Amino acid sequence: MSKNYEITMDAHPNFYDNNSQRKLNIYFSEPEEGVNPETGILVLIPGFGGDAKSNVYKKMRMQFSDQFNLVTIQCDYFGLEFMQSELLEESMQNFNDMGPLQAIDIISSVIIVQEILRDNELVYNSNKVIAYGHSHGAYLAYLANVFAQDLFSLIIDNSSWLLPVYLQSNRHLYMADKALVFDYYVKRMEDFDIEIYDLRRHYKKIENRCLVHSFHGDNDNLISLREKEKFIHPLKKSHLHKITRETIDDTFRSNTHGLDADFLKMFNYVINDINPPFKKTKKLMIEKFRIETSKFSYLFDYQNTIPILTREKK
Repeated sequence: MSKNYEITMDAHPNFYDNNSQRKLNIYFSEPEEGVNPETGILVLIPGFGGDAKSNVYKKMRMQFSDQFNLVTIQCDYFGLEFMQSELLEESMQNFNDMGPLQAIDIISSVIIVQEILRDNELVYNSNKVIAYGHSHGAYLAYLANVFAQDLFSLIIDNSSWLLPVYLQSNRHLYMADKALVFDYYVKRMEDFDIEIYDLRRHYKKIENRCLVHSFHGDNDNLISLREKEKFIHPLKKSHLHKITRETIDDTFRSNTHGLDADFLKMFNYVINDINPPFKKTKKLMIEKFRIETSKFSYLFDYQNTIPILTREKK
């Protein structure tokens, strides 16, 4: 059985709130047989309704770690608690930003675990770093790949959108005994910058070097298959797998948003059936760079390994 760890670290400061201090909870599992030069890294990124502390995700981290020889990682990224099935009060100090700070937390969790492995003189395959996301989690994988180019080797995308729907409309959650409406704080912020969220904008400006396998249903009600095709097809090293009524099986049990996918079988299909290559070339350090929007200049600095994002208003 895999070995499980939980750590709490200083998180990236909240740049929305005068760089106020935060904490980041990181959960990771190591294969029962230990880490070896073939061991990869997998970050599991839940979307709305997903919780890294849940028994489901704890079991997934353990099972994926042992079955596929991976160090599996999750974190409580910024605002995750507001993405569950309970209405909570958001504020500038803590809210569901649905993008930049969430992606920075995911990048930080991967780099921190990499540093822990190196500090313990554990040799692993640094060219096998996989981001596996569902819906908004897959969107964050793409965003993290923009913010930290060359960190990830493979993105496995289950039904990612290209721009979070709830930035422009409310989230409606229907339960057996009640209906909830989430009117998220972020879209009412004075300095809300929708350009930093748009994957189409980002990927037109970078040369994607991460292998992508994207799975999308032709009856997705949050982002159409046609929109996804327009995004994926021009993208280098990217492959779109269309799920239709005719292709539904015990791995993809629906052609709607999320595909009612069996996460373990889906991952096994990509890793063992598709068998994507992982190059053995040594990765370069992530260089300092900027992203410019009409409102802000975003500086990403990896000089001290962990990312520091500075946002300057124009």
